[in-house]
Amino acid sequence: MISIKTTMNRFITLLALLLSLTLALPGVAAEAPTVSKQDAAVAAMQRIPGKVISVSPEQQQHTPVYRVKVLDEHGGLHTVIIHGQTGDVISAH
Repeated sequence: MISIKTTMNRFITLLALLLSLTLALPGVAAEAPTVSKQDAAVAAMQRIPGKVISVSPEQQQHTPVYRVKVLDEHGGLHTVIIHGQTGDVISAH
């Protein structure tokens, strides 16, 4: 007869194995940005001139991005999304 402790240990081991395999699959694990926060801020200001309020790293569909908030010269607040690996502007509004 298998004890509850043995069954739980097997379950935890199996769960850990499945989790590690899932994270090792290509395209499943989130990639790290290669563009710095400062470079993302510069790219955002080239699109929307003004003052950078914040730069936040995020993930969008397993792709690293930066959400950059820019205050323009007229007081308007804009959000610019910068690709975290290429530095390209994905969107700006």
